[in-house]
Amino acid sequence: MRPKHKVYYFRLLASSLVGILNGLLRVDPAIGISAFIFTYFLVTPLSLRIWRDELKGMGLMEIYKEAVGTSLLALIMVWSLTLSFTGQGVALAVVREKGSGIYPIETLDGRFLPPGNEEMMGYSAVLLNISDRLIDAELGACLNGASSFKMGRYYLTVDDGISLRIELKLSDPEDREILRRIVGNFSIYRNGTMVFGENKVRMGESINITSKGSNLSLKFSGLNDIILEIRSPIDVPKDSPLNSFIKLRRNDSQLCLFDSTKPKIGRRTINIHGYHIVILPGG
Repeated sequence: MRPKHKVYYFRLLASSLVGILNGLLRVDPAIGISAFIFTYFLVTPLSLRIWRDELKGMGLMEIYKEAVGTSLLALIMVWSLTLSFTGQGVALAVVREKGSGIYPIETLDGRFLPPGNEEMMGYSAVLLNISDRLIDAELGACLNGASSFKMGRYYLTVDDGISLRIELKLSDPEDREILRRIVGNFSIYRNGTMVFGENKVRMGESINITSKGSNLSLKFSGLNDIILEIRSPIDVPKDSPLNSFIKLRRNDSQLCLFDSTKPKIGRRTINIHGYHIVILPGG
């Protein structure tokens, strides 16, 4: 076996072992990736110690770069499989980037996820802001035409306009704040009446109003349950309430809708509601 092949397989073995440990210990993705990076660089001095004479013909940088992409893929696959086999799977996907921009989300076996998919909460695209590290990211979906799908918490329809429906639980402080941003201060009385501004709606009823170029439909379906629908022109007005939920961007011929809910950002990972995306360099 050639010396560089020994380093290659040693690094794959080390990455796979890290993946198994990450899966068994249920570590946070940031900790798991950090453990991989530490192990990756540790392989070089260990290899030089074990095969010093055989590696004399290889440069130090050549040894460090050996199996970089394959090792990361081995980590992700073994990590995911370990979590699945031990009874608690994890949604895991990858993005292959070449710098800042919009990229499709892929599964581990190389499939591009469509909008509304069940594997990644309907997200199919990522907007990345990258310098020497991942600075910011937004999750969304890119469309080629009219479509109806679910993305995150939103039920979306795109045709000659954009419709968004979201179900809010007023027992949740975050959902109460979302509703307050849209309709202003509101009160709910014991007789089952909700009042906001000059509007009044009883439990089980709906009300339609116009707000800043968009049409709003609010259904007071239960004591703590609100179904909010927003309909806006395809060229969403700047101050439309729709902008509180999604941001629109054009990507060549595609229309991309990005969730205003911010994911958790690691150095090379994105995490939202327990769904993990690993950013691979090199596109």
